[in-house]
Amino acid sequence: MNQPYSELYFPPMPVLDVALAASEENNWTDPLPAIIDTGADFCIAPSSVIRKLKPRLVRPALLSSHWRDTYSVAIYSVDIRIGASVQPAVMIASDPRSREILLGRNLLNRLNLRLDGLKSRTHLLRA
Repeated sequence: MNQPYSELYFPPMPVLDVALAASEENNWTDPLPAIIDTGADFCIAPSSVIRKLKPRLVRPALLSSHWRDTYSVAIYSVDIRIGASVQPAVMIASDPRSREILLGRNLLNRLNLRLDGLKSRTHLLRA
């Protein structure tokens, strides 16, 4: 699977379309663009997206930005579908301030990705 970088950002941003569902449920969202963020520890999604899924609450947590502001969030367990691949039980922070889905290292470390900046394409390779 491969996908062009998003031109909504400058410079263009590597993204993957993902669908989310509460773990072990079949309540998939429509595909949504998700930013590949190798600097993020965890996946993050807007609270409005997470609320609709009614996933299992894992624990409360503190979210810290690269500007060092910190605030409370909740961590949930969701399944994430990228193309034909489903990654089960991914921990994701429900962020009331976010408008974007970020794919952090807790998911990215499960994937074989190639970011082709010269061609502005993200490639999800088979393991």
